[in-house]
Amino acid sequence: MIQRDLVIVGAGPAGMAAAVAAVRAGVGVTLIDENHATGGQIYRQSPAALDSLSVPTDESSAHGKQMIRELESLKSQIEWLPNTSVWGYFPDRKLAVRSADGWQIIAAKQVIFATGAYEFVPPFPGWTLPGVMTPGGAQSMVKTMKILPGSRILIAGSGPFLLVVAGLLHASGAEVVGVLETARRRDAVRHLPGLFSNPNLLLQGRRYLKQLRKAKIPLHWGHLVTEAKGDQSLKSVTFTACDGGGTPHGGESTINVDTLCVGYGFVPRTELAQMADCTMEYCELLGGWIPRVDSTLCTSVPGIRVAGDGGGVAGAIVAELEGTVAGLAAAREIGALEETAYQAQHKLLEKQLRKLQTFRSALDHIYRIRPGLLDLACPDTTICRCEEISRKEMEDGIEFGGTNISTLKVITRIGMGPCQGKMCWPTVARLIAEKEGKSVAEIGDLRVRPPIGPLAMSDLLNESAFAEAPEAS
Repeated sequence: MIQRDLVIVGAGPAGMAAAVAAVRAGVGVTLIDENHATGGQIYRQSPAALDSLSVPTDESSAHGKQMIRELESLKSQIEWLPNTSVWGYFPDRKLAVRSADGWQIIAAKQVIFATGAYEFVPPFPGWTLPGVMTPGGAQSMVKTMKILPGSRILIAGSGPFLLVVAGLLHASGAEVVGVLETARRRDAVRHLPGLFSNPNLLLQGRRYLKQLRKAKIPLHWGHLVTEAKGDQSLKSVTFTACDGGGTPHGGESTINVDTLCVGYGFVPRTELAQMADCTMEYCELLGGWIPRVDSTLCTSVPGIRVAGDGGGVAGAIVAELEGTVAGLAAAREIGALEETAYQAQHKLLEKQLRKLQTFRSALDHIYRIRPGLLDLACPDTTICRCEEISRKEMEDGIEFGGTNISTLKVITRIGMGPCQGKMCWPTVARLIAEKEGKSVAEIGDLRVRPPIGPLAMSDLLNESAFAEAPEAS
């Protein structure tokens, strides 16, 4: 076991901002990420071997590169652990980590979880076909490997992220045949006062829409995918209009494509916070279950903070600000930052976050998860991909008494596959709530145990050797 002052898990916008803030305050930082480079999903970097190949950039990418350069300038004071996963949390802020050369336990004075979020896809007929993927998956293929996911692509779901990915794929040479947005235009109009609270972000969204129009990519408000068709791979997609609740109505249309990118927002990655026994609360508009935090983003467990989308999906700008808040607060707790200096910076950051709150709330209401999405899956549609459990089998298990994760796991094996229920539980919890006449919060969340993900026995054979911790100047 090794000792460290501050360990930050996740090197996306929140994690990078936290590291920079803490180092500038005089704290040595250990920064951990599963990827080969910093940036997270939104500012993802390609391997050095592919740097010669160009990928279209936008203002968001430019800001990400600026953050990465700032972090690079402080690398002598940061212990950077890429390609490293945290597979377990143990009492007193002990983290079990795995890297290519083995495993190690890191005991930290302060911990910041900046673990981000993953995409939510309600099951529908054909959603497991090769060629069907999330928008984030397509974005990763272009940004990381610099290859296109297909040649003729339809993008569907809900949220501004669809526009970002559509623009990226078009600029990279793919034929984007359209974007299907479940939210209706009238939903956006209804929340215009909230959107006008931040003109800069509203103009950024307008620029994304303008890019689509310039590329002649049709945007269909109030539409959703009802079925993906194909034998061995995707050949066509059927879609239709929907009402405000996400229930299909009107005639169906079919379009031939080889790739469907579909995603309905994001779900916070909270496994480590849950494993640390942080108090959790359910917030539908922020993606689901999130840790309860105070103004310094400290959870109910002393010394553990959560910043960014892992504490509630709110986007990269909020994540960066929250990362800075968490980094400064951790530095104060360690004793590297005086109270007066901390309070001056904290007040400014709180003001910026409050300014963004109204705009973010408007977006959350416009692009909320519609209840009608649960009805897209047919009885034979796979709900749990890991264990290949259909909707009928899942509902039979619920009828048999599986009204929470513990009992339903025994009956159906949900949550016993490689993802441990992370991908299907948001849908299943909603199905249980609907059948039982309860709220999703009453159904409860997954029970998380180490290891968080698949772990080979060989990973535990070698103890990883870590260098001495960096010292902040």
